[in-house]
Amino acid sequence: MVADEALPLFAGSMAWRAAELQDSEWRFALGAEVLAELERAIAIATCSHVPVDATRPEDFCLPAARALMGRVRQALQEGRGFALVCGLPVREWGQKDSTLAYWLLSSLIARPVAQNMAGARVYDVQDAGRKPEPGSGVRPDKTNVEQFFHNDNAYNRCQPDYVGLLCIRPAVEGGLSGVASIRTIHNELRRRHPDALPRLYQPFLFDRQKEHAPGEPPLVSAPIFAAAGADLKMRMGLFPLLNAYRLPGNELDAQGARSLDALKQVLADPALCHTFAMQAGEMQFVNNLGTCHRRTAFVDAPHSKRHMVRLWLREQGAPGYDG
Repeated sequence: MVADEALPLFAGSMAWRAAELQDSEWRFALGAEVLAELERAIAIATCSHVPVDATRPEDFCLPAARALMGRVRQALQEGRGFALVCGLPVREWGQKDSTLAYWLLSSLIARPVAQNMAGARVYDVQDAGRKPEPGSGVRPDKTNVEQFFHNDNAYNRCQPDYVGLLCIRPAVEGGLSGVASIRTIHNELRRRHPDALPRLYQPFLFDRQKEHAPGEPPLVSAPIFAAAGADLKMRMGLFPLLNAYRLPGNELDAQGARSLDALKQVLADPALCHTFAMQAGEMQFVNNLGTCHRRTAFVDAPHSKRHMVRLWLREQGAPGYDG
């Protein structure tokens, strides 16, 4: 158990409330020079028949793109912890070329890594019409249900440092994005629910959603908060966490349930969340360990599905799913 007096208050740019945000801190535009560089890179890659996930930004002349994505990386590491990069002409370039441009830009932030045991590094987020039942292995990103605030891959050993989403096509209704600062969440829990916060530093069970090697346990145990000095990280995933306790033989303790309820109450405060709608050609990037993100439920048009392309970015460890 972590003593109450040992729980710090966290400050800095990544400890923000929605009303404090300025567009210039998190919105970035692809200028004409960056787009021209990307067009030339796409033409070269197309002639070379190189797959998207084998393409490297160092193989192309991308000085303007490097400068822009350096600013984006700085916003993720030292700024607000999230960014929206706008202006990719997906309707003109099409899905394939737009995904290649997105891959190159993202690779200038950090190395793309595998997002499942099959090794997929480019991952399509679309509703497949399946239900995310406990132990089914169906991820919520393959459904149209609400995804509450979470950090990607909270249910397994190796989380990405950053998560990217390219909007190919938005939903006809819903599918809004939201971000929240984990430092502010922690501070508010300390202020509003001091008795709940220490339990969140103790381990919870998470359903690994069948993304593990044969013979490995189907659950992982880890705390939601982990702090080291001024550094705070979060492993937030209520969907796989609660599913773990719906499986036979697992029971969530009373203090754990109360602490999760307090966490949900804080995250439901609209003053702590920044919500926005992604449009086609926009790329969202989040610091996955310093920022929670969410997606509201959505409705697709009959012949036009909401389509996002996701990348996980991480420099530490190996590029495989387990790192």
